[in-house]
Amino acid sequence: MKTKLITLQALAVFALAFMTNGSLYAAAPSLPTNDQDTLIVNNPHKVTVITGDSLQSIRIEGRNDDPDFRYENTLQLVDSNYVSGLMLNGDNWEFSLPIGKKRSDEWVENEVTMHLGFGWCNALGSPENMDVSMGSSWEIFWTIAQWDYTAKNSRSTWSTGIGVDWRNYRMTSNLRFEKTPDECVVISPYAGENVRPKFSRVKVFSLQMPLLYRYKFDRNFSFSVGPVLNLNLHSSLKTRYKIDGQKYKDTDNDARVNPVTVDIMSIIETPVLDLYIKYSPCNVLKTDFAPKFQSLSVGFYL
Repeated sequence: MKTKLITLQALAVFALAFMTNGSLYAAAPSLPTNDQDTLIVNNPHKVTVITGDSLQSIRIEGRNDDPDFRYENTLQLVDSNYVSGLMLNGDNWEFSLPIGKKRSDEWVENEVTMHLGFGWCNALGSPENMDVSMGSSWEIFWTIAQWDYTAKNSRSTWSTGIGVDWRNYRMTSNLRFEKTPDECVVISPYAGENVRPKFSRVKVFSLQMPLLYRYKFDRNFSFSVGPVLNLNLHSSLKTRYKIDGQKYKDTDNDARVNPVTVDIMSIIETPVLDLYIKYSPCNVLKTDFAPKFQSLSVGFYL
């Protein structure tokens, strides 16, 4: 009996939705249907009616000259009593906490998102003997919270946020990073005979603050570009190798990194996957204490 009653209500709503002039007349369930209690929506962009055994939901999106209009009404049957809930024009805020969640075509003025990047690093402009292997040097960055602002009827979005970044620059040759007693980082050969190098790397940990501009070509394609400010809070050296089959590990902290650097980041979003590229014209380490090189990284953006 409940199912038949709710089904009849759904059919009535559908009939009203397609009345003359494309108008929808939706009467609030708990109010009499006189002129003061009747909601009139001309030319709705989308009407959704969801009907179950004990719940019916009516949702209207958009109208004549207001694409951001939202109306939602729910009617629930609990122990033979009707419980109604109404939402009209909710705020234009959306929180997209799942990493990499895509926005729909629906316009959202303010959005808070979270992003993750994984890629590979290279050292540009480094000395000839500093043979950094991009295939084994990696970067991971996590934008913990990013605020996106999109003006109404605009394809452009401005973003800023805060996150963290880990980058390492690894050599797998017969040379290593080494810290001298006067706090300088030098590139030197391994000491001793029968040495089998595994890797030697410099790692930098940063607090990052992006400022990005995004242009959305259509629903699935967009391009972003902008600076990323890095506050480099920690750096370290690590070298692993074997001598006569015995494993060794040498570590040192504070590789005299430059405290503030700036990256230029670009992001390409596609239906298949999203890619990023970051280049820093700044030297990663202080050149008075370490080899001179800049950072380039490319990878996947979620």
